[in-house]
Amino acid sequence: MEFIYQYHVVIIGIFFLGVIALMTGLTQRDKKWVRKNYKREDIIALGFGIVCYGLDSEKGAPKKHKGFLLIHRGGVLFKGRFSDVLFDIPGKSIQKAYHGDSHKGAKLYQSAVKIDFLRAPENREIETIAFKMAYPPQWIKIIGKTFLAKPSS
Repeated sequence: MEFIYQYHVVIIGIFFLGVIALMTGLTQRDKKWVRKNYKREDIIALGFGIVCYGLDSEKGAPKKHKGFLLIHRGGVLFKGRFSDVLFDIPGKSIQKAYHGDSHKGAKLYQSAVKIDFLRAPENREIETIAFKMAYPPQWIKIIGKTFLAKPSS
Protein backbone atom coordinates (compact mmCIF):
# COMPACT_ATOMS: atom_id res chain seq x y z
CA MET A 1 0.00 0.00 0.00
CA GLU A 2 2.88 2.33 0.69
CA PHE A 3 4.04 1.79 -2.89
CA ILE A 4 0.79 3.31 -4.18
CA TYR A 5 1.12 6.31 -1.88
CA GLN A 6 4.70 6.96 -2.98
CA TYR A 7 4.18 6.45 -6.69
CA HIS A 8 0.58 7.53 -7.26
CA VAL A 9 1.65 10.23 -9.72
CA VAL A 10 3.57 7.65 -11.77
CA ILE A 11 0.62 5.24 -11.73
CA ILE A 12 -1.77 7.98 -12.91
CA GLY A 13 0.73 8.99 -15.61
CA ILE A 14 1.02 5.42 -16.88
CA PHE A 15 -2.77 5.12 -16.96
CA PHE A 16 -3.13 8.30 -19.04
CA LEU A 17 -0.35 7.23 -21.41
CA GLY A 18 -2.18 3.93 -21.88
CA VAL A 19 -5.42 5.74 -22.75
CA ILE A 20 -3.59 7.97 -25.24
CA ALA A 21 -1.88 4.94 -26.81
CA LEU A 22 -5.26 3.18 -27.16
CA MET A 23 -6.85 6.23 -28.80
CA THR A 24 -3.89 6.58 -31.17
CA GLY A 25 -4.10 2.91 -32.11
CA LEU A 26 -7.81 3.16 -32.88
CA THR A 27 -7.26 6.26 -35.02
CA GLN A 28 -4.46 4.52 -36.92
CA ARG A 29 -6.77 1.56 -37.56
CA ASP A 30 -9.38 3.91 -39.02
CA LYS A 31 -6.77 5.69 -41.17
CA LYS A 32 -5.60 2.33 -42.48
CA TRP A 33 -9.18 1.46 -43.48
CA VAL A 34 -9.52 4.79 -45.34
CA ARG A 35 -6.17 4.30 -47.15
CA LYS A 36 -7.22 0.79 -48.17
CA ASN A 37 -10.59 1.88 -49.57
CA TYR A 38 -9.92 5.36 -51.03
CA LYS A 39 -7.22 6.97 -53.14
CA ARG A 40 -5.45 9.93 -51.55
CA GLU A 41 -6.56 12.30 -54.31
CA ASP A 42 -10.24 11.36 -53.74
CA ILE A 43 -10.16 12.40 -50.06
CA ILE A 44 -11.33 15.97 -49.45
CA ALA A 45 -11.70 16.00 -45.64
CA LEU A 46 -11.38 13.44 -42.87
CA GLY A 47 -12.40 13.92 -39.24
CA PHE A 48 -12.14 11.65 -36.21
CA GLY A 49 -14.11 11.74 -32.98
CA ILE A 50 -17.36 12.43 -34.83
CA VAL A 51 -20.70 11.47 -33.28
CA CYS A 52 -23.46 10.46 -35.69
CA TYR A 53 -27.06 10.65 -34.47
CA GLY A 54 -28.42 8.45 -37.24
CA LEU A 55 -31.08 8.92 -39.87
CA ASP A 56 -34.25 10.87 -39.30
CA SER A 57 -36.35 7.91 -40.47
CA GLU A 58 -34.98 5.49 -37.84
CA LYS A 59 -37.43 4.74 -35.05
CA GLY A 60 -36.85 6.04 -31.53
CA ALA A 61 -34.60 8.67 -30.04
CA PRO A 62 -31.32 9.64 -31.74
CA LYS A 63 -28.60 7.04 -31.21
CA LYS A 64 -24.98 8.04 -30.68
CA HIS A 65 -22.51 6.30 -32.97
CA LYS A 66 -18.88 7.38 -32.59
CA GLY A 67 -16.52 7.12 -35.53
CA PHE A 68 -15.04 9.10 -38.39
CA LEU A 69 -16.46 11.21 -41.19
CA LEU A 70 -14.93 11.19 -44.65
CA ILE A 71 -15.79 13.63 -47.40
CA HIS A 72 -14.61 12.18 -50.68
CA ARG A 73 -15.23 13.02 -54.33
CA GLY A 74 -18.18 10.62 -54.47
CA GLY A 75 -19.98 11.74 -51.32
CA VAL A 76 -19.94 11.70 -47.53
CA LEU A 77 -19.16 8.57 -45.52
CA PHE A 78 -19.51 7.91 -41.78
CA LYS A 79 -18.09 4.72 -40.30
CA GLY A 80 -18.65 3.76 -36.67
CA ARG A 81 -15.58 2.96 -34.61
CA PHE A 82 -17.04 0.21 -32.40
CA SER A 83 -20.06 -0.80 -34.44
CA ASP A 84 -20.92 -1.90 -37.95
CA VAL A 85 -22.65 1.41 -38.66
CA LEU A 86 -21.79 2.75 -42.11
CA PHE A 87 -23.57 5.63 -43.83
CA ASP A 88 -22.45 6.43 -47.36
CA ILE A 89 -24.31 9.35 -48.89
CA PRO A 90 -23.73 9.92 -52.61
CA GLY A 91 -22.67 13.50 -53.33
CA LYS A 92 -25.26 14.01 -56.07
CA SER A 93 -28.09 13.21 -53.64
CA ILE A 94 -27.05 15.86 -51.06
CA GLN A 95 -29.60 18.68 -51.05
CA LYS A 96 -28.56 20.84 -48.08
CA ALA A 97 -25.98 21.03 -45.27
CA TYR A 98 -26.77 23.22 -42.29
CA HIS A 99 -26.39 23.79 -38.56
CA GLY A 100 -28.91 22.31 -36.13
CA ASP A 101 -29.33 21.60 -32.44
CA SER A 102 -32.11 19.00 -32.61
CA HIS A 103 -32.63 15.75 -34.49
CA LYS A 104 -35.68 13.50 -34.73
CA GLY A 105 -37.54 15.93 -32.50
CA ALA A 106 -35.01 15.61 -29.65
CA LYS A 107 -32.84 18.49 -28.47
CA LEU A 108 -29.15 17.61 -28.79
CA TYR A 109 -27.85 20.35 -26.43
CA GLN A 110 -24.86 20.76 -28.72
CA SER A 111 -24.03 22.09 -32.14
CA ALA A 112 -24.56 19.62 -34.98
CA VAL A 113 -24.18 19.47 -38.74
CA LYS A 114 -27.28 18.18 -40.49
CA ILE A 115 -27.34 16.94 -44.07
CA ASP A 116 -30.52 16.59 -46.11
CA PHE A 117 -30.21 14.15 -48.99
CA LEU A 118 -32.40 12.23 -51.39
CA ARG A 119 -33.00 8.73 -50.13
CA ALA A 120 -34.61 7.60 -53.36
CA PRO A 121 -33.96 10.09 -56.19
CA GLU A 122 -36.84 8.74 -58.30
CA ASN A 123 -39.50 9.73 -55.75
CA ARG A 124 -37.59 12.72 -54.26
CA GLU A 125 -37.89 11.39 -50.67
CA ILE A 126 -35.71 13.56 -48.37
CA GLU A 127 -33.76 11.98 -45.48
CA THR A 128 -31.74 13.80 -42.79
CA ILE A 129 -28.64 12.72 -40.90
CA ALA A 130 -26.95 14.65 -38.07
CA PHE A 131 -23.33 14.75 -36.84
CA LYS A 132 -21.63 16.36 -33.85
CA MET A 133 -18.12 17.52 -34.68
CA ALA A 134 -15.63 20.26 -34.00
CA TYR A 135 -15.94 23.40 -36.17
CA PRO A 136 -19.35 22.74 -37.79
CA PRO A 137 -19.22 25.86 -40.03
CA GLN A 138 -16.06 24.58 -41.73
CA TRP A 139 -17.65 21.20 -42.46
CA ILE A 140 -20.81 22.84 -43.79
CA LYS A 141 -18.68 25.05 -46.04
CA ILE A 142 -16.69 22.05 -47.38
CA ILE A 143 -19.86 20.04 -48.10
CA GLY A 144 -21.45 23.07 -49.75
CA LYS A 145 -18.46 23.83 -51.97
CA THR A 146 -17.97 20.19 -52.93
CA PHE A 147 -21.53 19.03 -53.58
CA LEU A 148 -23.90 22.00 -53.61
CA ALA A 149 -22.04 24.61 -55.66
CA LYS A 150 -23.93 25.44 -58.82
CA PRO A 151 -21.78 25.55 -61.95
CA SER A 152 -21.64 29.01 -63.49
CA SER A 153 -23.17 29.33 -66.96
